[in-house]
Amino acid sequence: MEVESKNSALIKAIELYKVYNDKRIKVEALKNVTLTIKKGEFIGILGPSGSGKTTLLNCLSAIDNPTSGEIYFKGVPFQNLKEEERTSFRAKNMGFVFQFFNLIPVLTVLENVQLPLLILGEKNKTSKEKAYEVLKKVKLDNKVERFPYELSGGEQQRVAIARAIIHSPEVIWADEPTGNLDSENGEIIIELLEGIRKENGTTLVVVTHDLNIAKRADRIIQIRDGIIQEI
Repeated sequence: MEVESKNSALIKAIELYKVYNDKRIKVEALKNVTLTIKKGEFIGILGPSGSGKTTLLNCLSAIDNPTSGEIYFKGVPFQNLKEEERTSFRAKNMGFVFQFFNLIPVLTVLENVQLPLLILGEKNKTSKEKAYEVLKKVKLDNKVERFPYELSGGEQQRVAIARAIIHSPEVIWADEPTGNLDSENGEIIIELLEGIRKENGTTLVVVTHDLNIAKRADRIIQIRDGIIQEI
């Protein structure tokens, strides 16, 4: 099933449960979560630490598997895919931005941004050219040969955003993207993500504990103790 319009459902989750078991205790991280995310939406997932918001993001993006329930991305059932198929699907359709940047320290800025295209099989020369153009968008084209340790936190997050968008993903998942930054740089990052979303029609899902960030979204999903309380 392909997306036919801006208001089409991009992601559907039906009755998701996620249970972690160890020898002493059972933790229900998600409890009967059902939701739909439309193409082009900016969704804020809001909740305190331990509420289940990152678990929800990981399940929706097929990084983790729910204990039970169904997830569909453009009609593709994640629960029916093998691990290598999910990995390939994520690489083609999704971009990720994390709180701690997750840049590869031994690669330059340009090489970090180029990497998703190389994984998808694009030629080195072409991927370098595209990486440079994307770095222009985040105003880091003057630091392409630097290494991550030579950049500020805000600059590293802009590199991470460039890496996330280089392959024109359908959705960007951002897990506390401003959590490791001061307020000024945090504002820059959110505005950058919003601008990319508006320019490209990308679906943007931001996990945060900051109500001020969540309020900028089209819709807020509040989660507490694994239960969605308000959509």
